[in-house]
Amino acid sequence: MFSKALLYLRTVRRMRTGMVFARLRGRRRLSERAFAGEHPLRMPRITIPELDLDPRYLARFDAEALFKGEFLLINERRKVDLGTWDVPGASHLWSFNLHYFEWGVALAARWRETGEGRCIDGYKGLVRSWMLACPYPEGDAWHPYTISLRLLNWLIAIDLFGGALQGDGAFFAEMRESMYRQYKHLLANQETHLRANHWWENLKTLAIASAAFGESDVHARVMRRLEGQLNEQVLPDGVHFERSLMYHKLVLEGMLRVYVASTQLGFALPGNFMPKAKSMLDAMASLERGMGKTPFFNDSADGVAKECCPLAAACSRLLGMDADDTKTAFPDAGYYKLYGGDVAVMVDAGEPGPSYMLGHAHCDCLSFELSYRGEPVVVNSGTYAYQSGLRPYFRSTAAHNTCVVDGEEQLECWGEHRVGRGYRLLGAAFGGNSVLASVGLPGGKTLSRSIELCDGLLRVADESGDGAHLESHIHSPRNASPSVEATSGCEMTRGVGKYSRQLSRLEECRDVVVAGKGSVSYTIDAGKEVS
Repeated sequence: MFSKALLYLRTVRRMRTGMVFARLRGRRRLSERAFAGEHPLRMPRITIPELDLDPRYLARFDAEALFKGEFLLINERRKVDLGTWDVPGASHLWSFNLHYFEWGVALAARWRETGEGRCIDGYKGLVRSWMLACPYPEGDAWHPYTISLRLLNWLIAIDLFGGALQGDGAFFAEMRESMYRQYKHLLANQETHLRANHWWENLKTLAIASAAFGESDVHARVMRRLEGQLNEQVLPDGVHFERSLMYHKLVLEGMLRVYVASTQLGFALPGNFMPKAKSMLDAMASLERGMGKTPFFNDSADGVAKECCPLAAACSRLLGMDADDTKTAFPDAGYYKLYGGDVAVMVDAGEPGPSYMLGHAHCDCLSFELSYRGEPVVVNSGTYAYQSGLRPYFRSTAAHNTCVVDGEEQLECWGEHRVGRGYRLLGAAFGGNSVLASVGLPGGKTLSRSIELCDGLLRVADESGDGAHLESHIHSPRNASPSVEATSGCEMTRGVGKYSRQLSRLEECRDVVVAGKGSVSYTIDAGKEVS
């Protein structure tokens, strides 16, 4: 009991005062008077073909199964009772994805391609059943985050259906009134207790919805907050401050939606909008260059955000911005890229995220990922699920390609998204082909790591004082088995571990542990494999 209370105290101490008050206030329910009257809607056409019609994106969903009430979401297929929109046994995250209505974009895209009338009828039926089964303001359906995503996904689907939904006047009037109700509830329940990407998603949607519903005073307030959050959340080096490339890409997509809406609805963007978009674009392109996937630092997975290449293509067409993928140092985020021949390496030598919101942080400081000819060879273990007994492992130090000192975790990760005490970054130096950094662990010990890429070989050396027991972990996908050679005096063991490249997908990976007292070092030859 004392331990849990202490964790709560250490976690709350990280939060800003306003976050604590917002948490205590809880969710507000608006009276029916807030929704009274007529609410004309100027429909913005916010479809981005590079993103919404990308076959790889649409393949995440099963449009055909929707006609049978089956939903394929985050790699799990489940039958949904459309009378209740409740799925017993589904995780909280799966339920959220159900209420995002992102799957509806796939149905609208199918109609756009085939002209099948049942796509329109099916979509209308699903929207109607949702409105009947999810009364205001109960359950996940009315969570501010699900509203933030659903409203935009409804707008995208309406756009893709090309006026067919508006052609049914009675249906579209119901849908429009539901959208207004969702918008007003979101406005009153912005996630200022969480801030970070959640509040960004709220503000992005409010910026578009307030302009679409013609509420200019609300729109002006929202845009001022959006401008402030761009300054806060996008670091000077262009990386999103939660240090997750998955959420980085989601925020960049949101910026593109706001831009398209501004051209449709005629509102001005804040002065920092374009510079922040360019810096995020360059950071994304540079950090993913040569990696072959989303780098798995903090909560990150493939198959959630839109992919790097379509995002870069959309930025080029819409914003006139071409990605600069040559950047190698991101000192504000603590990320660095090393290149040598066919090898690309990404190193984390920074803070885990904003100190007041570490819900997506992992114990991955001084970790790295390595790819050879664009194929992942050394990987962090990924992010399997937010609501799972495996959640602690996937956030742990041992799940990343870093070093465990005397069994201590870098961060006190607990619950689904909480962190108590954490490490202190003592220093980091980038030398073009090398990174040298050190951290102070919560228990008082220090760890220093040197990573150098030379002639296609990656040399890693760890050191900690007082003869501490060190275990340096190296994880590889099953289809990769790089040559790892430990220096004299180190013990090396091989085993099988857990790996998740997409949410809800669990597979085995190859694990190597190099152990020793006080110091350990090893060399990786990505081009040479061992059986």
